[in-house]
Amino acid sequence: MNKLILLIGALLLAVTSCSENKTEIPTKEKPLLKTIQEINPSNGTTTTFTYEGDKITQASAGLYMGVYKIIYTYTGDLITQEDGYINNVLYVSTEYTYENSKLKTVIYKETNSGTISLAMNLNKLVYTYVSENSVDIDIYTYSNNNWELRTPFSKVKIYFSGGNITKREQFTANGGVSSIVYEYDNSPNIYKNIMGFDKLFFTSSFTNTFNRHFNIQDISNTNNIIHTESDHYKYNYNSDGFPVEKRSYYTDTVYLVEKIYSYY
Repeated sequence: MNKLILLIGALLLAVTSCSENKTEIPTKEKPLLKTIQEINPSNGTTTTFTYEGDKITQASAGLYMGVYKIIYTYTGDLITQEDGYINNVLYVSTEYTYENSKLKTVIYKETNSGTISLAMNLNKLVYTYVSENSVDIDIYTYSNNNWELRTPFSKVKIYFSGGNITKREQFTANGGVSSIVYEYDNSPNIYKNIMGFDKLFFTSSFTNTFNRHFNIQDISNTNNIIHTESDHYKYNYNSDGFPVEKRSYYTDTVYLVEKIYSYY
């Protein structure tokens, strides 16, 4: 009888232990970016993000010419198109293709829609992954019914480490090169949990005059930029470790508030 009691006790202890172990698994859902408020007095805009699950469907902002918005299209878990509108009129379109879940080409189109006179402008980026930590980007423009390497800047090379862009080199057709080196904090990037943003390494590779209005920058990094050759930043964080306030260098002792982020 005593052996039976001991056996039952051991079984109950095992069941209790398994139950306790299950409750220890964290289930807290990480937040998605809701808004970016630009504090700069010359701008003062607020960008709002809309989702279906963790896939972004739209980014919108009220600017000097009206309502700007970007509509995102997915194929599976990858963003394959972005369409930029001003007051519901299409102005730009960006198409993405992938190879082995890595970004392969980007085609950026400006249209002649609306009241702004925009000359048709076509740019194409072709990505060649040199290693797990670097990628070459050849930049083309469409001219004379053909894709031609853009002048004067026809190539960009990006270096990665730990999911962050550590250096960006820009090359001219005659072999000249300029570079930017980046340093990061240890906290999650504001776009970290938006599906597909980690694949879009095009940021700052060429001038996208539409996306810059939304402050959608550095979307491919794991962490948040704190230092480049010309910029210095500090952040305040929420309980999940995400930035809620970004400050930029003003003097040796003063960093001015530049952006405020909110999540849900």
